[in-house]
Amino acid sequence: MIHVKYSIKTKIFLIILIPALILLFAVYLDYMNLNSLGRSADRILSKNYRSIKSAHRIGSLLAANQNQLFGMLLFNGKTKTENKGTDDQISHLIQTCEDNITEPGEDKIIRLLLGKYARYSRLFGLLQNASGFENNKPSHELYHEFLSLTTSMNSDLNNLIQINEGAMEAADETTQKIARRALRYSIGLLVSAILFTLIFSFIFSSRISRPLTDLAQRIADIKEGSGDYPQFPITTRDEIGFLTAEFNRLLERLKLYDQLSADKLMAEKLKVRRAEEAKAQFIADLSHQLKTPMTSLSMSVSILSDKMSGSLGDRLEKLLQTAREDCTRLSALINELVDIARLDVMLKPRTRELLGIQAMVGECVKPLLCQADEKGVELLTEIEPGLPSVSIDSLRFPWVITNILGNAIRYTERGGRVTLRASKRGNRCYFQCIDTGVGMQTEYLPRIFDRFTQFSERKEKGTIGLGLAIAKEIIEEHGGDITVASKVGAGTVFTFWLPISVEENS
Repeated sequence: MIHVKYSIKTKIFLIILIPALILLFAVYLDYMNLNSLGRSADRILSKNYRSIKSAHRIGSLLAANQNQLFGMLLFNGKTKTENKGTDDQISHLIQTCEDNITEPGEDKIIRLLLGKYARYSRLFGLLQNASGFENNKPSHELYHEFLSLTTSMNSDLNNLIQINEGAMEAADETTQKIARRALRYSIGLLVSAILFTLIFSFIFSSRISRPLTDLAQRIADIKEGSGDYPQFPITTRDEIGFLTAEFNRLLERLKLYDQLSADKLMAEKLKVRRAEEAKAQFIADLSHQLKTPMTSLSMSVSILSDKMSGSLGDRLEKLLQTAREDCTRLSALINELVDIARLDVMLKPRTRELLGIQAMVGECVKPLLCQADEKGVELLTEIEPGLPSVSIDSLRFPWVITNILGNAIRYTERGGRVTLRASKRGNRCYFQCIDTGVGMQTEYLPRIFDRFTQFSERKEKGTIGLGLAIAKEIIEEHGGDITVASKVGAGTVFTFWLPISVEENS
């Protein structure tokens, strides 16, 4: 018994598992790409954005300080505000920019801003504390230096903003690249999973169906009763292999069963053959034992009837005629028994010979001419010209023609006619025995070729009903067939044919 190693259920599970793993890997790659996208977005929205926001805020505060000094200039130093809060804000914002340095060049700009802002803060404090600008030349110089420094700081802030905006644009482009790459990977993996599933499913379904198809075909090729039961190769270790192994066991048992059946059939055939041989031997012995005394009795009755004709009374004449007819019937019956016994002895087919139809029919008809003349029946033959030779048993098949013609003469009254025709139709040679005899009733025709079939006409003629049965067996052994058509008072037609082999006439 085969052990199932990889079941079909396991193989189907693997078919589902592998695409599932591919899809899971695709999900993992998508997750990693999404993380990359998140990190890229974080870079865009956090450090660079905070640096830009702080730079804009510093610029706003610088502008506010500048506006404050303009106000003091307009009102001749009468408007003063506290600078401590603004100064802390700008210092904090510059520190924020320094904490969020991500791009090359930012560090240098911030160092410049820190240096400039220290001077800026000192100048702004001095300008705030100045009482007026109209007669104070140093204040005018300080103011011009303040404006120049503010412009320089704004320029640095713009450079800082441009660097971070460029970094944000580069990060956005990187994000788009990551997104496109993630999309390509996802589509590629999805298409790969689908193609893999289709290809692997096709291959696996073929691997499953091919052994089943081969097994079914091999089983279909096994001929019933042939006794040839092959062993199928086991190519898989799954349920199909198990099924194949079980079929092998079944075929082994069938082979053993057929062998036992064949032995029993052979024994039965041998038993039947021995019974047939014993019967044939009995009939042969009986017919030979009866033939000699029957011949003497028939001759004696005939001589007595001829000598005493006219000298006896009507009653004795009638009895003597009845005895003569009974002797004739008994002689015919014994002769048929002798023929049947001789045919049963040669039931085993002999080597066939290639014979011409014209010559064979002539040999068959010759011994029947005297019988037909005595009966007053016309015996004719109609042979189609150019008939090919046929391969037949030269002993048994001519007997078929002789037997059928003899029956036709026997059942045809004086003045009647018996005709034997031979013709070719396709690859067959047809023979027809047509008589104008008494005919047969329709209900007897289906059983006319059965052994020992008896009906009134046969009983009257002293036959036992074996000749046509044996004739049919001989014709069938030659690959042909025989049929009969008859009507009471209109005669009987026997039609039988033999195949004409192409090789026989090539």
